[in-house]
Amino acid sequence: MAVTIQDKVALITGASRGIGRAAALALAAEGAHVVVTARTQSELESLADEIVTMGRRALVVAGDAANEDDVKRLHAETMAEFGHVDILVNNAGVGKYGPLGNLSVADYDWMMNTNMRTTFLVTHAFLGEMQARKQGNIVFIGSVAGLKGLPMEAVYCASKHAQYGFATALDAECREHNIKVSYIAPGGVHTYFAFGTGRTQGDPVLEEFLDSEDVAEAVVFAVMQPPKSRVFLIGMRPMREAL
Repeated sequence: MAVTIQDKVALITGASRGIGRAAALALAAEGAHVVVTARTQSELESLADEIVTMGRRALVVAGDAANEDDVKRLHAETMAEFGHVDILVNNAGVGKYGPLGNLSVADYDWMMNTNMRTTFLVTHAFLGEMQARKQGNIVFIGSVAGLKGLPMEAVYCASKHAQYGFATALDAECREHNIKVSYIAPGGVHTYFAFGTGRTQGDPVLEEFLDSEDVAEAVVFAVMQPPKSRVFLIGMRPMREAL
């Protein structure tokens, strides 16, 4: 039997759009209070207003999850408002596609910092309280690119492989503390992701991709497992994806 997340506190990074936004709404619909963070204040405020109309509490903390000072502020404001976090969704991510020769050091830093540094900083900030309370869920919004090398995605794959390795190690480290770790690995998802860095808005191929809400349902499934069950890896693919 699935557990309830009524009145649990969920924190979602990269929550202003796409999968992060959908996950925040899906968790709120199941009864969770939500902390949303991303760099765009106005989009977070709009999301928070929607969550409040659902009868849930919402805290907006705008900032860059790759910046240590911003993450410290995120932790401080979250603790002041709620005192703890039950569910952490590491969703912030970017990608740029193309042959390796066309990518720069700046592209590498951008992808590694956004995809992996954010994962480390935010998880590191909140893990201690989860361990002390002997409960919690940590969900990583990864990618098929974290499980398999793909052409034209060398650096993106490297960042997502790093995230997957981090998640597997954390799963082994945290089980004794009753903390469940899940890595969700979707294929193509129809969001704003990689527009201008490999994908084009309006491309009809995007209509065949997964929707953000599909991945959000996987997040809910992962965090509502019965006490004796944990789901570590969820692979998701569009029906038309040729992999």
